[in-house]
Amino acid sequence: QTNPDVPDFNPRGCQKGACYSDRMYDQSRLTVPLKRIGKRGEGKWKRVSWDEALTEVADKTIDAMVSEQDGPGSVYWDLGSGMSNGCHALGLTRSGYLLDTPIFESTTEIGDQMPGVTTTVGKLVFNSSMDDLHYSDLILIWGGNPNYTHIPNAHFIYEARYKGAYVVTITPDFSPSAIHADEWVSVNIGSDAALALSMAQVIIEEKIYNAEFIAEQTDMPLLVRRDTGDFLRESDIQSGGDEDVFYVFDQSGNKVVEAPKRSLALDGILPALEGPYWAETLAGRVEVTTVFELTKEQLTDYHPEQTEQITGVKAATTRNLARRIANARACSNICQTNFSKFYHGMEMERGVLLVFALAGQFGRKGAGYSAIPQLSVSGAAAFTVASGKLPPKLAIALMSAKMAPKMIKMKLAGYSNEMMLYELSREDYARGNLVTVPLFLYQHGGLKDLYGSARRWDPSLKRGFDEYLEEAVEKGWQFVPQNAPRILFSTGGNMLRRVRGYQRLMEHMLPKLDLMVTLDWRMSNTARYSDYVFPAAGWYEKDDITWASGMAPFSHATTKAVEPVGDSKSDWEFHCLFVKKIQERAKARGLKYFTDRHGGQRRLDEVYDDFTFSGRFTEDNPEDLLEEILSVSDNLNGANWEELKSKGYIRFTGVGMSPTYIGNAADIEPDETIVANSWHVQKKVPWPTLTRRMQFYIDHPFYKEMGEALPVHKDNPAVGGDYPLMMTGGHNRWSIHAMWRDHVNLSRLQRGEPVIFIGSGDAQKRGISDGDMLRVYNDIGEFEIQAKVSPSLKPRQVVVYHAWEPFQFNNEKSHQTLIPSPLNPVQLAGGYFHLQPMALMQQPGSTDRGTRVEIELRQPTH
Repeated sequence: QTNPDVPDFNPRGCQKGACYSDRMYDQSRLTVPLKRIGKRGEGKWKRVSWDEALTEVADKTIDAMVSEQDGPGSVYWDLGSGMSNGCHALGLTRSGYLLDTPIFESTTEIGDQMPGVTTTVGKLVFNSSMDDLHYSDLILIWGGNPNYTHIPNAHFIYEARYKGAYVVTITPDFSPSAIHADEWVSVNIGSDAALALSMAQVIIEEKIYNAEFIAEQTDMPLLVRRDTGDFLRESDIQSGGDEDVFYVFDQSGNKVVEAPKRSLALDGILPALEGPYWAETLAGRVEVTTVFELTKEQLTDYHPEQTEQITGVKAATTRNLARRIANARACSNICQTNFSKFYHGMEMERGVLLVFALAGQFGRKGAGYSAIPQLSVSGAAAFTVASGKLPPKLAIALMSAKMAPKMIKMKLAGYSNEMMLYELSREDYARGNLVTVPLFLYQHGGLKDLYGSARRWDPSLKRGFDEYLEEAVEKGWQFVPQNAPRILFSTGGNMLRRVRGYQRLMEHMLPKLDLMVTLDWRMSNTARYSDYVFPAAGWYEKDDITWASGMAPFSHATTKAVEPVGDSKSDWEFHCLFVKKIQERAKARGLKYFTDRHGGQRRLDEVYDDFTFSGRFTEDNPEDLLEEILSVSDNLNGANWEELKSKGYIRFTGVGMSPTYIGNAADIEPDETIVANSWHVQKKVPWPTLTRRMQFYIDHPFYKEMGEALPVHKDNPAVGGDYPLMMTGGHNRWSIHAMWRDHVNLSRLQRGEPVIFIGSGDAQKRGISDGDMLRVYNDIGEFEIQAKVSPSLKPRQVVVYHAWEPFQFNNEKSHQTLIPSPLNPVQLAGGYFHLQPMALMQQPGSTDRGTRVEIELRQPTH
C-alpha cells in the first residue's frame, strides 16, 4: 500500500497463476530435447541429448554465419512476448549482439505500438500506477476490457467507483467491463476517432477547454503558414535557420516570437490560440494562423449531430460526456492497445489524446492518459552490449564515457534526458540489431500481397503501399532487412500462432529455412514445425527478474522452488550452452573469425568468453549475474538480489535512465502514487517531439498527402472484402497469449474449443443456434469454428478472442488465416525527429480489428 488514502495492491493473483502448478506437469510439457525426423508439422520426433542437438544447431549456425552468400544477417531470433528483464532476455539479446544476428522487434507486429500516441507525444511507454485511480473522479474504459486483461488491477477501478468516481465504458459490445460501469457508450466499430473529435468540437465550441494548459503543453499556439500548410520555422525567417525552432504570436508584445524550446515554461509570453496573423519570411510577407485555429476549422465537420450516423452515439450523449471530461477534477483512462490494431487506429488515439489535452487532463494526481505500461530494473540493457573482456561495471563505465561527448552535445542543444535516450535508441535501431517484423514478413515471409494490400481496401490512397515503402527506405526512414532467413530461433515467441497470415509463413518462409529451433516449455504450434525443440524450465524452476509495469510499481523475482522438470534448462543456461558450443565447434573447425554485417571481423572462437564476461557469469551461476544487474540499476535504491529474492518484490524508487522506462516521466516517491508525465506538466520538461510539445499537427509530407496532418476520422475500410460482418477481438480471460489455451482446467471454464461470438439478431438472420459449427469466410480465406450466440454484441459485430492455437481448429486453420492485416503507409513516415523507428515504436504495425467476414452454417462433410 502506497499510503493510507489509497487501496493496497493485493490480491495480485489470477486463475492462470492458480493453476500453474498443474500446468507445469501436464501432457503438453516439454521435458527432453527433440529432433524432427518426419516432415515439418508431421509430429514425428526423435529424442536426442542436449549435446547432440546443440552440436548440430551450432554447426548449422556457423555454416550460415561464415557463408559469403548468407552471413550472420540470415540468422534471426524471435523473442515474442515471452520476455523477462533478467537472465532470459539478456541471454537472447547478448547472443544476438555478439553473433551480429538480428532480433525481431515484435511490438508492432503484435499490434501494441500505439502509433497515434507516439506521433502525438513522441513516446510509447507511460502509465500512472493503478492506485492513482483513487484520485480520479472520472475513469474512462475506452476501447479496453480490464475485467479480462487487468485481473489483478481491476479492483482499483471499482474501489475508486466506491469512493465516488464515475466510470464510463466506451466500446461497441456490452463487455464484461461495461457491466460494472456507471455509463456504457456503445460506439460503432472503428468510429472512435469521430466520437473523440465530436467531443473535442463541443469542448472548443462551449469554451470549456483549458486554455492555459494547451498554450503551454501543446502545439495549439504554434503558427502555421497558410500558403504551404507547414509550421513557420526559423529557416523560413532567416538564412541558415533551424528546422526545429517554431513561433507563436505573443499577445503581450503583439508580435511573432520564438516558442520556448528548452522548457515548456512560457516566461511571460502570452501565446495567442486564435489567428490569423502575418509573418515576414525570406519569401516575403505570409499569412499564418495557429494550430488551434486549424483544429477548430477541422472540427466543423464533427458536430455531434453530424457524427451520430457514424458513431451510433446520440448527440446528447456525446455532448454530456465531453462536458463531463472537461469539467472533471481529474480524469484518467485505462490503458489498452486495441486501437492500434485498427487500420486507422492512429487517428483514434490522436482523437482521444486531443480530448484529454483540451481538458488539461494530464500529469496530475488522478488525471492523465495511460499508454503502454512498462517499468523494470534499468541495468539489464547495458549488459547486452558491454565488452566481455572487462568486468561488467568497468565495461559499462567505459561505454558511458565513450557516449559522454555525444550526450553533452545533445544536452547543450537543449535535449532532455528522455530525448537523449530516444535519439541514441534511434541510432542503435538504424544499425540493424533489431528488425521491424512486419517489414521482414513483407519481404521474406510470403505476406507481401497481404501486408502491402492497403490500396486494395483503401481506395483513397494516392499510391500503392510499395511506392510509399520504396520512398521511405530510399530516404532512410524505415529499414527492410535484405538478408533472406536461413535459421530462425524462437525463444519466447510463437510466430506460427501469433502472426496474422501465419499460414503464408508455413508455405513460403519455412521452405527457405535450413533450420528452425524452438526453446519453450510447451509444444506450441511453432515448436511443432521446428527442426529442434529444446525444453525450457518453467517459472518455478529458475531464478530471474520478471518483466514488470508501473501499474504495480514493484520489481518482482521468480525464484527456483523445484528442479527443472525432466531435462529442461533455463533460458540463460540454453544461451550459455549454445554460445559455448559455437565457440567449441569454431575451434574444432579452425575458424577464428567471421565477418559481421558491417564488414568488420569478429572472433568466433572467443564468443563464449565474451558472452560470459571471461567466465564471470556462466550457466552455473545465474544468481551472480542477477546481483550484478541490480547493482548497476539506478531505480531500486541499491537493492540486491538476496533482498529481492527473499522478499519477492521491491518498490521502484525511480524510472531510471533507460530508453524503455524513462517515458513514464515521473518521480517515484515512497508514499505517493506514480503520476505519469508529471515532469512535463509540473516541471515543464519538454515533450520528446519535434515541437517539444504534445503535437497534434504533423506537417510531414505523408500525413499531408493522406489528409492526416490533424486528427481525422476515416471509415474503417472493408478489409477482407465486401462482407457484412466485422470481426473484432481482444485478450481472453482464460490465458495469457497461447500458454493456457489448451489447459484442461481452464478449458472447463469455457467451451473447451475456439468460439466466435455472434449477436442474437445476426445469428437469427442466418439460422444459427448456439453451439453450431460455422464456416467463416472472406476474400482471403476461411475457417471453421463453434458459434457462441450472445445478446451483448453490436449488430454486425463478431468476436474471436485471441491466442487459440491453430491445432485447436479444424484443418489447423484459425481466424488468423483470413486477416490480410494491411500496413497503413502513413506509419512509414520518418526523417521528422520523433517520427523515426526505434525499439517499440514508429514502425508500421499489423492490424486485424474490423476485418470483414460472412458466416454460414458449416455444411457436413461426407
